[in-house]
Amino acid sequence: MKCLIGMLCLLFLFSAGVSLAENSYIGSVKTLDGTVVIQSGGVEATPVLGTRLFAQDTVKTGPDGSVGIILQDDTVFTLGPDSELALKEFRFDPRQKDFSLVSRMVRGTFVYVSGIMGKLSPESIKIETPDGIVAIRGTKFAAQVQDR
Repeated sequence: MKCLIGMLCLLFLFSAGVSLAENSYIGSVKTLDGTVVIQSGGVEATPVLGTRLFAQDTVKTGPDGSVGIILQDDTVFTLGPDSELALKEFRFDPRQKDFSLVSRMVRGTFVYVSGIMGKLSPESIKIETPDGIVAIRGTKFAAQVQDR
């Protein structure tokens, strides 16, 4: 009986570990000022320093807001007031040479500073805007996306 219970516990722990790996965070909030919300799975929440971010999350700042985000590969996004950034996809596995960063800057101002992925696989980074896609080949840039 103890063996059966032990095996069930191991099975539960293994399945929980697989679930956590599938939902692993891609980055976190490093700086925060004013009004900022994170939209995740259709739910909006006010972040605090260290709040974890996941692929498919959207970060929004209010008229008085700004936020600094650092991703797992040390890529940094800094958003100014009235900005919106969708973190669409992030894969960073140097051992498997699997890299992808796709984000969409919907509106506002931002600064981007590339991390390790920018050095190992710059062609894997794409930042979409309402007017087109920015393919990253450098290490730092700033942009403003205006509402139409």
